[in-house]
Amino acid sequence: MAEEQVVAWPRPYFKASEQPTKLFFACFGRAPLADVELGRARFGLPSAELIKRVELREHRRAASQPWYEGWWAGPFGVIAEQDLEAELALLTTSDICFTLKLELEDQADLAPAQTVWGLARWLCARGVSVVLDVHAFRFRTRADMDALSFKDSDVQRDVKLVLETDTTRDGLHLMHTRGLCKFARPELMCFIRPEDARVMGRAMNQIARTLMEGAGATQIRLKVEGGVELTTAPANEPSLIASLGVEAAVTLGRSDGAALAGIGRLASPA
Repeated sequence: MAEEQVVAWPRPYFKASEQPTKLFFACFGRAPLADVELGRARFGLPSAELIKRVELREHRRAASQPWYEGWWAGPFGVIAEQDLEAELALLTTSDICFTLKLELEDQADLAPAQTVWGLARWLCARGVSVVLDVHAFRFRTRADMDALSFKDSDVQRDVKLVLETDTTRDGLHLMHTRGLCKFARPELMCFIRPEDARVMGRAMNQIARTLMEGAGATQIRLKVEGGVELTTAPANEPSLIASLGVEAAVTLGRSDGAALAGIGRLASPA
């Protein structure tokens, strides 16, 4: 009997980008892992051909200890402590890691993300205990993975919002996304006050979803209450973009040219 087909998550606003799709997950556990059949229907894998394009590698802690333990040092270590909290030992006592990498041209559906997520779920079923979405800077335990829904695309699952704690420019804080490169789209950036974060977070999630679903980064216009309209513009700050460890970004601002600072008191997303 033929295996049940899995429908690819759609991109209803697709406009091809020259930026590539890049996905990179690192999955940690303790050997030996169980043998589990890679069922496409069970793990939400839409394309057997796409599975073959994922670079799946096994890494033993004993064979490359500095590389391996680097995943919980430096910036990743800070994020690991925040995300895993009391479960941090699941990561630091692991002895086997599987990396999943997929890079290809921009696609008209979200099958690449589905595929990497599906392989990560398969590794969890085999006994992996921690999954790191590298581009989104987010660690999840196997229990976290089991709690996620994969019936549809979900911007809050795939894209992380970050508000930098230190001021970046003129007393303002940089707020930005992480993870849009998984959909061949530049990250979003804006400069705000901390009290604006709630409003801008909701707006950025909405815009990030539109980008994930295929819209071009220069097509974005979002109206919010109070007669305010947000739009994207090229980010001509290569040093700042490089400092974030991302390849491309666009700046989110008001279409009337006014500063975003204070928007939290004026508007909330419609």
